[in-house]
Amino acid sequence: MSFSDFNAPIVATPAEPASLSDMVDLLAKTGSLLLQHGADAGRVEASLRQMEAGLGIERIDAVVMSKTILLTATRQDAHHTRVVRAPIVGVNMNSLNEVEQLLGLFQQGRVTPGQLAVVLERIAALPHHYSRGVTVVAVGLACAAFCRLFGGDWAALAITGVAAAMAAWVRMWLNQRRVNYFLVVLITALVASGLAGSALWLSQTPQSALTAAVLLLVPGVPLINASVDILRGYISAGLARATTSLVVFLGIALGLGIVIRLLQVQL
Repeated sequence: MSFSDFNAPIVATPAEPASLSDMVDLLAKTGSLLLQHGADAGRVEASLRQMEAGLGIERIDAVVMSKTILLTATRQDAHHTRVVRAPIVGVNMNSLNEVEQLLGLFQQGRVTPGQLAVVLERIAALPHHYSRGVTVVAVGLACAAFCRLFGGDWAALAITGVAAAMAAWVRMWLNQRRVNYFLVVLITALVASGLAGSALWLSQTPQSALTAAVLLLVPGVPLINASVDILRGYISAGLARATTSLVVFLGIALGLGIVIRLLQVQL
């Protein structure tokens, strides 16, 4: 999506948000979109404050948690508060980049609040930048590369690639059916390590395959966001993200541990 030309028609532009309630709805939509796609708490709060002048709001007070935003907007003697719960969607840097570009244009006065609302809806409906097939193949290749870095032989590399790719597909399938997030982690870890366990009979380095096959589950971005939030003073949000990451690691360890116990592998 390109925001370089806002003279082009934007389908049907709704009436500009006039009431404070409408403006808070727009703020809530923006914050939720950023939070659900992987933005840290400080980034979300800064983006909301960036919208103050364009919406004619005197003051915005926001408390950003890991999945929740508490907003209060003030204009003259009027106050409006909204609590927003962002769904877990997953990291999507493409969507974050689109929202940031849009907010930059809004701050410059090149986008009206009505246009902002329309384009935010478009961004929310954007498909993932890469198709499911490309993602599955990329995950398999990445885990296979880690297996090689861990000293795995070519048989272990091939097994790791297949196991990780299959596990990535299973995770997407479970997420589509809205299975509990932590149960998805456990099942995916079981699938990845279970398939990688075939390296016991085909490879001289089965330990490398078992270790590398579950790396697709490591919560890299949440861990980074947790560190950033804590360092910037968003302690509650940072601790919540860190705790979630810890539970994910426990799920990985449990799934891998079950397979290691069944196959009696010595890592």
